[in-house]
Amino acid sequence: MKTLATIYKEFLLLIRDPGGLALIFIMPLALVIVMALVQDAPFRDYQEVKLDVLFVDQDADSLSAKVKQAFDSSPNVNLVVKTDTAEVKKLIQAGAFKAAIVIPANSSETLREKTKQLIIEVFSNFGLAEASKDSVDMNAIGIKILFDPAIKSNYKQTLTGGVQKIIAGIQAQWILDELQNQLSEGRADVKKTKVSLTDIIQVKEQYASEKKYQGLMLNSVQHNVPAWTMFAMFFILYPLAGNFIKEREEGSLLRLRLISGSQFPVISGKFAFYFMICLLQFVLMIAVGIYIMPLLGLSKLVLGSNIAGILLIACSVAMAATGYGVLIAVYFRTPQQALSFGSVSVVILSAIGGVWVPVYVMPEILQTISRFSPMSWGLESFNDLFLRQASIQTILPNVLRLTGFSLVTLFISVIIHKSRTIL
Repeated sequence: MKTLATIYKEFLLLIRDPGGLALIFIMPLALVIVMALVQDAPFRDYQEVKLDVLFVDQDADSLSAKVKQAFDSSPNVNLVVKTDTAEVKKLIQAGAFKAAIVIPANSSETLREKTKQLIIEVFSNFGLAEASKDSVDMNAIGIKILFDPAIKSNYKQTLTGGVQKIIAGIQAQWILDELQNQLSEGRADVKKTKVSLTDIIQVKEQYASEKKYQGLMLNSVQHNVPAWTMFAMFFILYPLAGNFIKEREEGSLLRLRLISGSQFPVISGKFAFYFMICLLQFVLMIAVGIYIMPLLGLSKLVLGSNIAGILLIACSVAMAATGYGVLIAVYFRTPQQALSFGSVSVVILSAIGGVWVPVYVMPEILQTISRFSPMSWGLESFNDLFLRQASIQTILPNVLRLTGFSLVTLFISVIIHKSRTIL
């Protein structure tokens, strides 16, 4: 009965506190929407952004044509053709474009001559042809890629790698063609074989997911909804600690302690009520991810198929958040101390736990420290369930960590509450 009475009392206190209701429900919903919108572009940087690249064709031959054709078929690069290299350099320096590709004059002709000379030298080493008397300069053809100094390194590496891959494919194709030309020289009956090197080996990209979840990857919504949901759940300490300390200052807890019997029902009642509030927060935030985010032009939150696992990890995070809030409420004597320490500690736990940015982009030392944050345990489990369609066995270690964290904080809270003399 004492536990139920405590739950009812906490319910009355909460509904009479408009500020507390806004902090628990309205602010987290606004926060997750704003953060998803703000971080949508950075997440797209690694996924589907289209980069405008200037293209200067001084060659006007087959090499530049093949390079242009390859990039025209790319979904991530939009070539903007220019003729004046001086103008192109000014545009790059001004930041109007991030990169430019310049194909020098006579590149195709030079590559043909180099290819022919290379095949002749190979044949001459085997005594199949005489070495050419007119040697060709074998220095590399100077294809230029101009970059804006402010370009992101991943863009630079991707564009450079793409150009090198295209040129390597063209070189290989021309070497094969020249080889057939040399072997068929003087023989009219030989039919040349048309070979597409890209048909021999194909690299296919896909995610290691079930068929119906193919293409699902970490994006702004998939990261921010579970991340900021946990952040909101841990901020349950604000109304919990505020009401607890207020009762202690007004003497309500003293009157409760004068009643014979254990004080555990008082702690457990507060714990049970705010545990249910945390679960309500979780449901509302998930609903925002599913129904509101698409209306804002963002991706829809995909939960995966393991609903039981989602409920299990949600309950575990709610227990950990409530247990931490109870510990803060019991330990500190004034609202200022409790709320100051509580808010700063939650921000730190969320920062190292991957709420602000994913853990994998953090420095190595922070990645190591993040393993000790309850939010990291929860967020990792949500990613396992939402993105990897993991089983309950996969998330069970994190469930046990969160549950253990909750029980430890609750046990310490009961000890402190019993030992502390209220004057």
